[in-house]
Amino acid sequence: MNMQAQRYFIVLLGLMIGSYTMASDWRHSDSADQKLQNLIDALPGTSHWMFEVGERYNNLYWAAKQGKWEFAEYQVEEIEKLVQLVQLTRPKRAATAQEFLDSAIPPIKRAVESRQWNSFKFGFGQLSIACMHCHVQNDHAFITLPPAPKGASSPVLNMGATVLSPPVE
Repeated sequence: MNMQAQRYFIVLLGLMIGSYTMASDWRHSDSADQKLQNLIDALPGTSHWMFEVGERYNNLYWAAKQGKWEFAEYQVEEIEKLVQLVQLTRPKRAATAQEFLDSAIPPIKRAVESRQWNSFKFGFGQLSIACMHCHVQNDHAFITLPPAPKGASSPVLNMGATVLSPPVE
């Protein structure tokens, strides 16, 4: 590339960068109503929150199976918060989310508080049924849950992890 072409390219690149940085920033230039609409549009959909609920569902099962009851309690609390977040961010799902909270959370809380595996299994079964009922009500019956998850994602549960011995000195 000759010197004149290089200068032209640099000037053109500078203009492009300058025009990009001078582009309108809706956070400063839009009306309050449009800013609010942009924020609403940026909120994750229900599937985003449900993915995390699914992870917590798996972790809940395995925490109880391993007798890590405090961690199981934490999973229930987080599931409850996530469903409440769905109520807030997706108002058309608020009624079914409330039904889920009313029917599913108290029994699973009691089951975890019992710290008894057999009681937990029954409560977890009720939780699974409540999840499926909510999926059906929201036209997502194709999303099914395993009655006994095969694994969990939390490192707290050490699922499939190999524990190495400390080095010998």
